[in-house]
Amino acid sequence: MRLRRLLIGLTLVSFVAIACRPSGGTPTSTPASIVPTQVATEEATPVPTAVVTVTPGRIVLKPPDLRVRAANGEQTATLGPFFWVLDSGFAGETTAPGLVLPSEQPLAVKVGEELHFTFGEDRPPQSVKLAVYPQEGNYDKIAPDPDAPKGFVLKTDPALTAEPTQHGAAFDWTVPDLASGAYFVQVEVEWPQHPKNPRPDKTPRAVYLFWVQITS
Repeated sequence: MRLRRLLIGLTLVSFVAIACRPSGGTPTSTPASIVPTQVATEEATPVPTAVVTVTPGRIVLKPPDLRVRAANGEQTATLGPFFWVLDSGFAGETTAPGLVLPSEQPLAVKVGEELHFTFGEDRPPQSVKLAVYPQEGNYDKIAPDPDAPKGFVLKTDPALTAEPTQHGAAFDWTVPDLASGAYFVQVEVEWPQHPKNPRPDKTPRAVYLFWVQITS
C-alpha cells in the first residue's frame, strides 16, 4: 500500500513539473482529468485558504488646489491645463481650450489690496507667473458644443503681468491700479523636476484661473 501511494505521488509531481516548465513551442492546456481528485481526498485534508479582497484607494492625479484669500472672502481656482507627477511615479497631462468660471460670482477686491494665495499641498513651486485679462473680450463658450458653458477663452493681450512674491507653498499679490470691472486672473505655476518623472523632457506645471471684480 505504501509503495502504491509513493508511485501515485511521484506521478503527480511529474504532472506538476510538466505544467510549470517553460516551453519554446505553442503552449497547450492540460486536461482537467489528468489530476486524480480521488487521491487528494484520500491522502490529505485540504487546508482552507483565506480570501482577502483588496480595494485600491482613489488616486487623484492632479496638481494641488490653489486658493486666494481677500478681505471680502475666498475663492478656489479653476484648474486648467497641467502636467503632474505623483510620488508613486504616475504622471498625467491635460489640455483645455477654455476654462469654466471658478465661482458663481467674481470675488470682490479693491485696488491696493493684498491677496494671499495658498496651495492645497506643501510642494513649493519653482516659479509663479500671473496675468490679468479683462472679462470683456475674453468671455465666451469654452467649446464649440452648443451646450458648452461660458468661461475664460483667451483672445486678447493681458492688461498686465506679474511675478508675485513667493513664501514656500504660498505667494502674495497686490491688486494693481486697474479700471473698475471684472477680470480673469490666470496663474501659471511650475514646480521643480520630480525624481520619478517618467517624462524628463517635461516639468510639472499647471494653469489656474480666478475671477475677480476690481473696484477703486
